[in-house]
Amino acid sequence: MKRKTLLQYFAVHNNSVKDFFRIMRISLLLLFVCVCQLMATDMDAQNTIVKIKQNNISIKQLIKEIELQTDYLVVFRNQDVDVDKLIFFKKTSAKVTELLEEVCRNANINYVFENNYITLVQKSQSVTQNKKKISGKIVDSTGEPVIGANIVEKGTTNGTITDLNGNFTLEVSSKSILLVSYIGYAPQEVTVGNLQSINVKLREDTEMLDEVVVVGYGTQKKSDVTTAVASVSSENLKNRAAVNFGEAMAGQVPGVLIQQTNGAPGGEGLTIKVRGTGSITQSNDPLYVVDGYPMEGGAFRLLNSSDIESIQVLKDASSTAIYGSRGANGVVIITTKKGQIGKPTVQLNAYVGFQQREKKIEMMNRDQYVQWFIDGRNQAWLDAKVISSDPDQSPHSINDPNSRRALYSGASSQYMIPDGTGSYKYNFLDPASVAQMPDNDWQDLLYRNALMQQYELSVSGGSENTRYTFSGSYTSQDGIVLNTDYERFNFRTNVSSKIADCLNVGMSLMAYSADGTEQANGKDSPVLYALNLPPIYPLHNEDGTYGSMVRNPEILAGDVANPLGIAEQVMNKRKRHGWLGTIFAEWEIIKNLKYRISINGGIQDNIQKKFEPSYVDFDSSKAPRPAKGINERWTDRDWVIENTFNYSFTLADKHSFNALLGYTTQSHTYEHMKGEARGYANDNITTLNAGTMYALTSDESEYSMISYLGRINYVYDNRYMLTTTLRSDGSSRFGKNTKWGTFPSVSLGWRISQEKFMQDVKQISDLKLRASFGISGNNRIGNYSAIGLLSTGFYPTGDAVQNTVNPSTMANNDLGWERTRQYNLGFELGLFNNRIRLEGDFYDSQSLDLLLNVPVPTITGYSTQMQNIGKVQNRGMEFTLNTKNLTGEFAWSSNFNISFNKNKVLEVGVDGRPIYGSAANANNAFITKPGYPIASFYGYKYIGVFQSEEELAKYPHLSGDKVGDGRYEDVNKDGVLDQNDKTILGDNNPLFTAGFSNSFSYKNFTLDIQFTGSYGAEVFSFYKRMCGIYHGDRNGMIEQLGRWQSKDQPGDGIHFRPTRTPSGWQRDPSSAWVQDASYLRLRNLTLGYNFDQKVLDKMKMKGLRLYVTGQNLFTITNYVGYDPETSSESGLAQGGDYSKEAWLEQMFSVSGSAFITQTNRGDKKDIFVICIICFMYVLQ
Repeated sequence: MKRKTLLQYFAVHNNSVKDFFRIMRISLLLLFVCVCQLMATDMDAQNTIVKIKQNNISIKQLIKEIELQTDYLVVFRNQDVDVDKLIFFKKTSAKVTELLEEVCRNANINYVFENNYITLVQKSQSVTQNKKKISGKIVDSTGEPVIGANIVEKGTTNGTITDLNGNFTLEVSSKSILLVSYIGYAPQEVTVGNLQSINVKLREDTEMLDEVVVVGYGTQKKSDVTTAVASVSSENLKNRAAVNFGEAMAGQVPGVLIQQTNGAPGGEGLTIKVRGTGSITQSNDPLYVVDGYPMEGGAFRLLNSSDIESIQVLKDASSTAIYGSRGANGVVIITTKKGQIGKPTVQLNAYVGFQQREKKIEMMNRDQYVQWFIDGRNQAWLDAKVISSDPDQSPHSINDPNSRRALYSGASSQYMIPDGTGSYKYNFLDPASVAQMPDNDWQDLLYRNALMQQYELSVSGGSENTRYTFSGSYTSQDGIVLNTDYERFNFRTNVSSKIADCLNVGMSLMAYSADGTEQANGKDSPVLYALNLPPIYPLHNEDGTYGSMVRNPEILAGDVANPLGIAEQVMNKRKRHGWLGTIFAEWEIIKNLKYRISINGGIQDNIQKKFEPSYVDFDSSKAPRPAKGINERWTDRDWVIENTFNYSFTLADKHSFNALLGYTTQSHTYEHMKGEARGYANDNITTLNAGTMYALTSDESEYSMISYLGRINYVYDNRYMLTTTLRSDGSSRFGKNTKWGTFPSVSLGWRISQEKFMQDVKQISDLKLRASFGISGNNRIGNYSAIGLLSTGFYPTGDAVQNTVNPSTMANNDLGWERTRQYNLGFELGLFNNRIRLEGDFYDSQSLDLLLNVPVPTITGYSTQMQNIGKVQNRGMEFTLNTKNLTGEFAWSSNFNISFNKNKVLEVGVDGRPIYGSAANANNAFITKPGYPIASFYGYKYIGVFQSEEELAKYPHLSGDKVGDGRYEDVNKDGVLDQNDKTILGDNNPLFTAGFSNSFSYKNFTLDIQFTGSYGAEVFSFYKRMCGIYHGDRNGMIEQLGRWQSKDQPGDGIHFRPTRTPSGWQRDPSSAWVQDASYLRLRNLTLGYNFDQKVLDKMKMKGLRLYVTGQNLFTITNYVGYDPETSSESGLAQGGDYSKEAWLEQMFSVSGSAFITQTNRGDKKDIFVICIICFMYVLQ
């Protein structure tokens, strides 16, 4: 795809895109207003008129009037200012600056404006105090640099943060005191005096453990958390050259399984499961909450990893119960970065890299395929019975010519071998002729090295009253499959302002616009065609068409088209855009009692346009053929209004309480339209009106929900914790008798390390036990599943056809929530001043009242009714180990996490009847039944190949089986192979998943290494049915070289003899298709360099980091497919792999991150000019 410039992109004439950029113009305008407001504040405030009661007043009285009549706070040292000194003022009404000038002339002092402060100093000090620059380094107790520590001049908003090496530089007064702070560490104060450099060692505040964790509708100190919550910070995401944050999270959170179900660029097919699969037929996706807004979907597109401050994953039902009917599958809470008090900071992140296919499936080359083809045709010929019309009644021989074979039905596709005569171009039996055939590796031709790039720019800052941040980014990713790509623009702005001492207001807006070119998925994808098409066809014929079995019968006729022809000629475009906005206000009614209201809204649009030209060959379909165009659009609109009261107080310094009450309302609408046209006049105009409408459908639906929620947190003496929550949801989705659901939870915590008997155990820094119980729900079903729906139809009456409206589904007034009931036990252990920290959780989760279609008596007029009747259990344990192995100039820290989960179906209906799932060419290949995991693989158990007549006679076999055919287990031991011998073959659930990360630093260099692994999962490899056995003359996998060929060449005992007319079960689902998907992968390797701050100071930069990163550099696995971590099928067929697209790419990129901070008032003018230019552009 030709890359568009920004101006070309902005010129797109589309109403939705215009609306999108109109929103962005408003965002830029808001940013401009905020920045201008901050820059104009000083000047406006300095010109404020202050009225005094008389001409002769003391400095103390003047200060009081200034603070009463302006927003300024006047600060000074008592020894510098004689506040009782009387000053005579000529006017009783004057500007602040005029009054201060009068004071300066009569009291030997000077003044300095700094944000909302006026500092009074002695004239002898005023010059030097404004010019003193101090630098230093902030480290932790182990000597490692603390990144992002806050250094603030006490009593002012003049401050900065440490860079990537823990260094800082700040211009302060020599009489000032610096306040140094960082989350989780005790704050320290340092007097500047005559010091030029300050080095501070922060110590962990083990008494308070003030790290803040975001939970539902609020925050908690980590030490007070009594539920299972896992955190991922921005530091853990920053080194990942990932298109979305889901990819960057992989392997970092225990109990969270991340899989790619679609390999298209952009990471759109990513799925996240928290603690296993809980629902049989409904959604298993977690709820995403972005800055407090619960989202129905689209979070991956809405945010870049660099926009995220932290991610919290709520895993147990006690933590998710506060979200009620939406929390059963876990909750992912995303907190974005906000503006901080201080001067404007500009941050630029950029990376450019390339991706390539990590591996390819080993297929036969030309010579290997030709011999395999000959063997298959000969075996079929030998198996065929001699027909009476054959003049030669002798037994068939592999040396029989085509003239004899042609007498038999189906000869051209089953028995005949191209011999270079008649219509055949090549002689498959002549090595010299075979050597003239093409020998194309279709995978090498279909895949490519693909460019990937991302650029992000953000501006943030603020004063004591107003904070702001704005970011924009551009992401471009070429797919590794030809004619696939992805482009996305992201914009985000957040503004908050304290308009009164008790009132804060703010707004945020996030938006995206994404364009992509995709390929078809499943068995008709170019990727699978690249495996199926034999290598003996040309890429292009002399007439410019693509060579294939469909196009070139003179080589060999068949039904497989050219993968490149489909990839390059079929247009499959997708446009997505959307926005999410929030307006909020927070009112502190009395001390510690706060009321918050937030109004949230969002729109997401998904548009797909597909066009199949008339000149494209498809599976079993040679062009020309009627062109086909499809336009499809999905639109989701959502709004949420949330009202919460929060009250915190402490009694007797030991009893800490926090109470939350809330009321929320939500409404969601969904619209869908699909149009299909055929019979286009030509292939140049692809809009639907250029063809004849073939089909047009549309549908709309909506639902609404109201909720009441509450939570109480109690902590006694920082040792004993209790949290209880209760939520009640009412939804339009459920039956009239069960519209309301209640979801309670309770959790307890005991910080053993705070007990007196533990005070002498110095090795233990922290020890806490947790226990919780909760019930949460899953409301993600159809909007009208509980009511009887109608469908349209017709019936003939004489010469006319009458339209009808018929009942299609059976109502269920008692249809209610799917519920998850979960117990959780956990512990947290810190050793040796928390240099070693171990956390663990043990859980038992049961999903109850699962929604299933249950058979009902035919007298009702229906076959099934949706009912709450299923039950599934997930049990497991999770562990995380963090260590600081080495400290000092050379530092080394590690993180290891591992998760175990066992999924088991407990109930599927009144009679225990199993539920079957199917995929293309694999009917009933999955089964969901009590005692086994959801979507277990189902089929025949393959043992190997019959090696002799004696073995064939000894064991049960099918009537048509011969030596060399597959042998299957007689599961029920009745001596007969039939349908009753189908059994469970495995499932896609791993025994455990793990991640292991190491971070090294030496001086300015850093090295980060992450491994991820999984053990015990299996994959149902459907592509092996298409090219792992002899099927339709398709190409075969290289493993077929070990096939049985004769008694003298028995092969590896696993791969049966090829035959064009198989009569056994080789095409039926069996364990021969099941593969071990265990793996160990080098997920990420990043080498970085942080530039020295002394060099950056000359460039007026706060930080500069360059790094080289590689992802998925190697994988150790026995899986022969593209990626053992993928699952191209979902729902009741999860774990099936059609190799839709080789999504697993190796990625290499060079990246950089720069921070630019305003350092003086001259810089402010420059930034102001830049904002003016941006504003002028927006108005164009």
